Amino acid sequence: MLRIQTVQPLPRVVRVALVGPFPVDPSRVGGGVETAFTAFVEGLSSLPDVEPHVLTFVPGQADPVLREVGGVPVHYLPGTTRLGSLTLHVRERRTLARALAALGPHVLHGQETARYGYVSLKSERFAPVVLNVHGIVREEVRFLSGVSRLRQRTAGIALERYCIRHGRYFVQSTSYPERVFVDVRNPITGRFFDVERAPEPGRIVYAGSVIARKRLLDLVEAMPRILTAYPGARLRVAGGEPEPDFARQVRERVRELGLDERVELLGPRSPEQILTEYRLASVFVLPSGQETSPLSIGEAMAAGLPVVATDVGGVAQLVEDGVTGYVVPVGATGVLADRIAAVLGRPTEASALATAARERAERDFRPQVAAARMRAVYERAIAERGRP
Repeated sequence: MLRIQTVQPLPRVVRVALVGPFPVDPSRVGGGVETAFTAFVEGLSSLPDVEPHVLTFVPGQADPVLREVGGVPVHYLPGTTRLGSLTLHVRERRTLARALAALGPHVLHGQETARYGYVSLKSERFAPVVLNVHGIVREEVRFLSGVSRLRQRTAGIALERYCIRHGRYFVQSTSYPERVFVDVRNPITGRFFDVERAPEPGRIVYAGSVIARKRLLDLVEAMPRILTAYPGARLRVAGGEPEPDFARQVRERVRELGLDERVELLGPRSPEQILTEYRLASVFVLPSGQETSPLSIGEAMAAGLPVVATDVGGVAQLVEDGVTGYVVPVGATGVLADRIAAVLGRPTEASALATAARERAERDFRPQVAAARMRAVYERAIAERGRP
């Protein structure tokens, strides 16, 4: 018997339910996924044919709360604690299903396969579901410890596997994650593009958590060699310290190497302070041992900073070696030091790298650019909804 495939007509305005981590206080945006998600919302709200609605969970909240943030409706829904993954987020699935039934979206866009993506797949019955792959749980779990490691090993990997098996439409920030649909770079909010740089000679900035996975010790070990080549170098570390033991190791090594006057751990920085760090820095460095698509690199490039980063995850697809910065092997402190010193000691070359970095960011990381690419994914998902 002949089966006829049908294609759903596209609506004039696409109503999108965006399910992911969104700040309760929009002036205080949290970690990488929340930052990327917030920038995506910013980009989608600029498209005249997209009607974005944000749905997020707030642990401990008793009832749903609807607010408007930047002209976008944000539904703050009751959420469970971090241990909700052990119950497969059953409460959040029920709450989201009710909210989606009332909203009636044309397409659902879930972030993070180990939580919001999984909840989205399990909650929506009528609209196609697009999933954002921000990281790979089975890779990241190697760098966790304690309760976080246990939670991800027992539940996170299983939820991620469910999404990969049952999801149909995937988007990714680089091609590092496997079995995905299409590349859509993580967007960077517009304020980074507005930075007017005034780089101070020798000023190096690292922005990110002080954790073992980021291998900040490698950058500390590289400092003596950097100082030999460029005596005026100094390192500023902007980020919280969720792993106190590792932060203690970093401080001890700084003292052992006599770098107290050259390395400063600043602690958590506000968004305005981060912008100031980027404005005054001469180079941005990320010596990580594991990443997927670090937002800090996109932010630095948008601000017009040359980048020196390790060749992990999708970093080499963000930083074009020798054009927008340098990509070095993990743990190669000598190479890391030489590349940083080269940027500091060659102003003309550093200026060319900075210009190319900002041009690349304009092309790939503007929220409006990412939103337009995502709109095409939504169109395909809606059009194919009627096919068997």
